[in-house]
Parts: sequence; C-alpha cells; structure tokens
Amino acid sequence: MGAFKWLWRVLALLLILYAYFAWLHPVRGVADHPFFGEDEPVVIAHQGGRGLWPENTLLAFEKADALGVDMIEMDLRSTADGEIVVIHDATVDRTTNGQGRVGDLASREVLQLDAAFAFEGPDGSFPYRDRGITVPSLASVLAKLPHARLNVEMKEFTPELARQLCGSLKEFAAEHRVLVAAFEHDAMTAFREDCPEVATSATAREGLFFYQAHRLGLGSLYRSPAVVFQVPEFFGDIHVIDASFLEWTRRTNVRVQAWTVNDPKDMERLLEMGVSGILTDYPDRLLELLGRL
Repeated sequence: MGAFKWLWRVLALLLILYAYFAWLHPVRGVADHPFFGEDEPVVIAHQGGRGLWPENTLLAFEKADALGVDMIEMDLRSTADGEIVVIHDATVDRTTNGQGRVGDLASREVLQLDAAFAFEGPDGSFPYRDRGITVPSLASVLAKLPHARLNVEMKEFTPELARQLCGSLKEFAAEHRVLVAAFEHDAMTAFREDCPEVATSATAREGLFFYQAHRLGLGSLYRSPAVVFQVPEFFGDIHVIDASFLEWTRRTNVRVQAWTVNDPKDMERLLEMGVSGILTDYPDRLLELLGRL
C-alpha cells in the first residue's frame, strides 16, 4: 500500500508539472480527422459481430458491412514468417481446427485453418464448419472490403510489425479509412511515426494517464496523440465512462467509444450519456435501437 501511495504522489507531481507547462502553451484540442463522418453515434461490429457470425472472418466482415454497420473491428497478429493475419488469440486452438501459437506457425498453415470451426449456433449446431471459411490475411480484408471503415487492433506487435502495418495500409490506399488500436505503447509510437495521417486510438498507457489527469481536474490540458478513447464503461471497480469523463474528452475533441456492449439497455444508457460509438458483438441490436436496421 505504501508503494502505491508513493507512486500516486509521483504521478500527481508529474501531472502538476505537466499542467504548468501546458498552461504556458494552451491546448486547442485534437483536430477533426477525416476518418470520422458527421453521423454519430457509430455502430462498430466487434470482431465482425462475433455473436452473429464466426469472429474475425471475411464472412462476418461482409455480413456486417451488408447489415449497415459504420465500422468493422478486427484483431491482427503476425505469423512466424511475418504475415499479418486476422485472429484474436495468441493461439489458434479456441476458434479453429488447428493447434499452436500463431507466431510459431507459417502463414500457409494459419491461412488454411477453418476459422468457423468452433462457432456454435443458437441451436447448438456448427452451421459454418467445413464451409471453407479460413483465417483471413489483412491483405485479403483490405482488398475485399475497399470501401469499409475498419478498426484494427495490433496484438503483441513489435515496432517493426507496426511499421509493416503502415506499409500495408499505404499499399491499399487505406490510410483514411482505418483506425488503428493497440495496448502496446512502443508499437503505437512506431506506427504513428510512419503513418501520422492514420487515425489511432489511445494506448493503455495514454488512457491511464488521461484518466488520472481527469481525476485531478487536468483532463482538458491533456495533449492526446489519439483521436479516440476506446474503453469499457467499467474497468474493475473503476467507473471509467461517466458524465465528467465525457465532458473532459469533449473539451479536447477526443471521441469516446465504449466496448464491448451487448445489452440493449446498456447501449441505450451509454448513448444517452453521449458516447460517440459502441463496439458490440451484436450490431443488429444497436442498429435496431438507433432505428437503422
């Protein structure tokens, strides 16, 4: 407990110093980014809508796009030979008919796996198993959905992989239709250096720093390198998204998108609070709530 109090005091001191220097150079807020349209709140299909279709598959992405979602969220990892593929877990065991760590397998092994193998329908059947629905590569997604707005999360990316992702987005001219997320701060820093024009969400470190600044009443002074905070309403016992948090983010023109929300009552409450978007496994429920289904 003593160490925690010491850390809190150090952080408070750093924030006070930060506030002093920020006062010398007033913050004008984050500039509007072309990734975002005028219509909000946005409906974001988490992993393509994993409650409706096999997660992180082209099938899910195409169905979510046809449903009318605003953004399609997906997870990125690298194979042993450096191919960026779309899968959430560090291993292929949970979602496919294969076994092993993604990073230990060659791309030819990963890309042929049945990505719909474990998806279970409401009747207990496996409706998409053995139908040729394989793990997609990032390149295949960018090629087959040339118009869709995508939200991609870098999973355990090194700075080198982050730069590779930047190159792929430029190759497909996708810089202004992709929002990039990551927990790893070093990877995000490298990505922003190579792709400063691409929209990014806050890393875990940036989100924590802003939250502490907000708690000390200094949130409006925070210079955010991100254009959006993608956060849960609650993180353990901490109530992250509340009225004051949303007010501070509005002052700096940083959007707040809540994840992962599946109950329509929670969706409605968060929309009334003023979040700018919601990530959900069931985009049909949110679209219906908004009168857009």
